[in-house]
Amino acid sequence: MHHKARTFAVTALAVTLLLAGPPAIAASAAPSPGAPGVGDPFWPTAGNGGYRVERQRLSFDFAPDLASYTATSRLSLRATQSLSQFDLDLLGPQVRSVAVEGKPAAWRTTPDGELVITPARPVRDGTRFTVAVTVFNTAPDLLANPPENPANGLWRAGDYIQLHTQPTGARRVLAVSDHPSAKAPTTTEITTSGPATSVANGRLVAAATVGGRTTRVFDEPRPIATQLLQVGVGPLTVTHRRGPGGIDLRYALPTDKCAEILPRLDDTYRTAIEFLGQRLGPFPGRVAGAYATPSGGATETQGLTWLNSDQLTPENFDQSGADNVIAHELAHEWFGNSVSPAMWGDLWLSEGHAVFYEWLWSEAHHGNALDASARSSYRSHRSWLTENGPVAAPDPASFGPGDNRPFGSGVYQGGALTLYALRQQVGAETFQRIERAWVAENHDKVAGTGQFIATASRVAGQDLGPFLRSWLYASGTLPPMPGHPDWEVDPAP
Repeated sequence: MHHKARTFAVTALAVTLLLAGPPAIAASAAPSPGAPGVGDPFWPTAGNGGYRVERQRLSFDFAPDLASYTATSRLSLRATQSLSQFDLDLLGPQVRSVAVEGKPAAWRTTPDGELVITPARPVRDGTRFTVAVTVFNTAPDLLANPPENPANGLWRAGDYIQLHTQPTGARRVLAVSDHPSAKAPTTTEITTSGPATSVANGRLVAAATVGGRTTRVFDEPRPIATQLLQVGVGPLTVTHRRGPGGIDLRYALPTDKCAEILPRLDDTYRTAIEFLGQRLGPFPGRVAGAYATPSGGATETQGLTWLNSDQLTPENFDQSGADNVIAHELAHEWFGNSVSPAMWGDLWLSEGHAVFYEWLWSEAHHGNALDASARSSYRSHRSWLTENGPVAAPDPASFGPGDNRPFGSGVYQGGALTLYALRQQVGAETFQRIERAWVAENHDKVAGTGQFIATASRVAGQDLGPFLRSWLYASGTLPPMPGHPDWEVDPAP
């Protein structure tokens, strides 16, 4: 509430200030470099310190043959310290230009995937600023020349472009802050030649064709982590359907297989979204669907699950277990996409939940009892505990030199077993209340293991810390399963 000041009071104050001289200005910290990472044990240089990412604008311009591309990252940042320099994550692409607030900036790259940027002038703490980085890169064809150890990132597979950026492959594509904690709303612009269609996370908000070159702009207003980005290009047909709760169901499918794939795919998506929504609450976004390619994997790219089109054909759908895969990846829309892991050691919260709800789906639709799925995983748990360590604290050194740590069996099967054990401990009704509270309270945020334990304890009305930690941090052997003391474990490998 504002009040009109009296003229006398204002005059007196002005005189006082003149006599006292200019006010003292608190000394601010001298500008210093931002940290090269967020301190994640699995990827020490993933993400960056000294700023927060508030928005991403990413553009891709593909050559007519899709063999190369130019990409520009335009990031809106807010400094959390006074910065003399700061980093983005980049490994491989050739840098063409770097600008901070529209002015050229000095830069250098490091072998471990850092783009170190020195602006013309230091950035003050609390300041909003922009950085734009343009890179050039090739798009190797995995079908024509399959590498022995393909690195996650942007691939070409015949006539298709696809991203596989988990966990830190986005830095191999363009300059970003490549950690799940750096979520931000994202606009993606894709320019292609000829008849190729493109698709990306979010809604199509603009499209224009000039001189045989088509640019499509997609906007995802929800925060999205770089590991969940998807850019698809190819001979695609994009179909929209109205889904449960009015969400936009969008399917980008190979044109030559669209008619045979679409009916079963659409029916499974609707059924799985309703199945999960009954247990977890409303779908967390407004767009869902799939991008399917002949060489596709099964990855929860936000709002646009990346699938293998050959597994979705009528003759292969049941044999490949495609509906289980779809249920698993859709569960990630709640766990992993909306609620993202704060650190990579929290990955069990994403993958464990996806496996657990896949188990529930398989029980409801294929008669595979939940208890039997859990018992089978429990029997074999010594092998993956021995290999990688505790569910919520895998040993980074136990993984090979590739790009996929910490995606080991422990975070999948161990995470699901922990959730099953929690359900056994508190009962199905209380367990579901915990789950709903978790996704509702952390919608479009990042959250970690300690927060999950706190939420579970609060909702259940009991301290579940000792119980959950006994499962999440066990070494060698998990505790006995509540309600199933007779469950056996395979001998240690």
